Amino acid sequence: MSPKQFESELNYLTTRHLAECFLKQGVLTKNEFRKIDDFLVGTFTPLIGKLLTLSLDKSGDMSE
Repeated sequence: MSPKQFESELNYLTTRHLAECFLKQGVLTKNEFRKIDDFLVGTFTPLIGKLLTLSLDKSGDMSE
């Protein structure tokens, strides 16, 4: 993994974690979280992070 790709992964995962915290606190709805996650994937183009998103989408594991 190149340093640039590592930075993209880190930025994606850090920002996504913040959005997950807002989701768990009820600040965001599931739909809002998904929109934010789609935006983050488009912005940071993470390779590993995208796999995380796909696996969560298939499992339906989204906190209420």
